[in-house]
Amino acid sequence: MICWHCHWGWPENIANIYLKALSMLSKDDHPLLYGPAHIVWSDENFYRENIQWCLDNFNEYRADYNDKELEVVKWSLLELLKIPGNIDIEPEDYDGMHPELYPPPNDIKMIKI
Repeated sequence: MICWHCHWGWPENIANIYLKALSMLSKDDHPLLYGPAHIVWSDENFYRENIQWCLDNFNEYRADYNDKELEVVKWSLLELLKIPGNIDIEPEDYDGMHPELYPPPNDIKMIKI
């Protein structure tokens, strides 16, 4: 399996939220990648149901993160939900092996994180 997002990057609007959250966390990505939003940020599951699941189960995955870190993680999830339309653009028919054959739409700027 070859990660589609690893090849193409993230849509700019998603990447901008992540980068702002990262800045708010003084470049410490650990709370985003391993905290209550890990299935969104670490696993690159940008589907609304995944984002909502993280919010619904937020307190179960708080771990040892402090309140400020958790506030930023929650902010990032809420910001993702504000993006209109379908925010995960990985092609439904992606074969899992050849991301170069499944480019993103031409009107969406991708950013590699």
